[in-house]
Amino acid sequence: MRAANWLAMALCLGASLAGACGPVLAAQAYEGFWASTKKDCRDDDSPNRMSIEGGNRLYWYETRCLASRITADGKLSWKMRLACEGEGEKFRSSPRVSIAADGRLVMDNGPVGRAKRQTYVRCELPKRR
Repeated sequence: MRAANWLAMALCLGASLAGACGPVLAAQAYEGFWASTKKDCRDDDSPNRMSIEGGNRLYWYETRCLASRITADGKLSWKMRLACEGEGEKFRSSPRVSIAADGRLVMDNGPVGRAKRQTYVRCELPKRR
């Protein structure tokens, strides 16, 4: 192995012991803007939109959550524990997030919505000029 690879691994090991390596390496496949439909993607005020940022921050219309204990549960699925706030309430949730074969994000046992399973399409955001 080249010296640069060894150095990178050593730095990552040190950073991971300090808790700083994981999110820095690469964005997770579930990160981004999502909505129930493409139409909801275009509506900035839609309650059916969500974003996942930094690998551990989830935002809905009136709810925000911080994820901890994120563990892989297959190739493109993760289990996580969420500490959430919304509409004046604080609560916890333990969803399973996965990316389906068609690219949709599937959230089982999520903190928002009436159904036990929510399915979202990825929103393509317009590029800034």
